[in-house]
Amino acid sequence: MQKEFVSAGEILKKSPLKATRWRLVLLEMIMKSTSGISYQELSESKDFEGHRVTLYRALRDLEDAGIIEKLRDASGNVKYMMKPKESGSHRLHPHFSCRICNSMVCLTDIELPDISLPAGYTREQVVCLVYGLCKSCASTTS
Repeated sequence: MQKEFVSAGEILKKSPLKATRWRLVLLEMIMKSTSGISYQELSESKDFEGHRVTLYRALRDLEDAGIIEKLRDASGNVKYMMKPKESGSHRLHPHFSCRICNSMVCLTDIELPDISLPAGYTREQVVCLVYGLCKSCASTTS
């Protein structure tokens, strides 16, 4: 499957969110990150000059809109990543987190089965996280 490359502005246009300056900046930063990006990295970036409350609200809005996902890496720190889409719907997939460098990647080639819940239960998030060593860290520890 070939990835469709779109801009942060195009993503926000297709969402219920307004394309505010800081949402655009943060979404661009998250899109550029190959291994997830933390709140601290976002707040300390020279690209983001807004208030920390603005950052928190923008991240929450992007997450609530289903554009990004919030996950914990091997060290327990929260990372933000783009939520992959296929055919307009979100696929359940695992993530990998390196226990040395704390990089995190989506394993989108692996599809997880749908999880049926008992009547009356509502699913909010499914997380399958694989911890280990990334290719780079594994080669330096051998």
